[in-house]
Amino acid sequence: MTGIYTTRYDYQLNVKHGFPLFYTVIEANNIKRMAEVENLNMSIEDENEIKAWSKKPRIFDIIYNSIGPSIHKHEDVKIALALAMFGGVSKDAHNHKTRGDINVLILGDPGTAKS
Repeated sequence: MTGIYTTRYDYQLNVKHGFPLFYTVIEANNIKRMAEVENLNMSIEDENEIKAWSKKPRIFDIIYNSIGPSIHKHEDVKIALALAMFGGVSKDAHNHKTRGDINVLILGDPGTAKS
């Protein structure tokens, strides 16, 4: 989804609380449903390579530094993205454990490498 992150004034909340309150919305410009992956066919070589990478002592640093390597600073954003990609809560769908959905919203000034 792409859109504009903006605020709206809510008159009724203003009357209720006695001071101006705003709520945030995303005005969607484009929504595209992504195809769901049913089955991931991973070779034994791929699995062994992932296991080898997992044993590296500074794997977390390697992962978050590989996100936007040409973008300097913003380590906190890179760490948040890495945690969102590899963290999360698992879902149990029909006795088949899968990773939960990834939801990331990055806000900032135009031209600050959010995409």
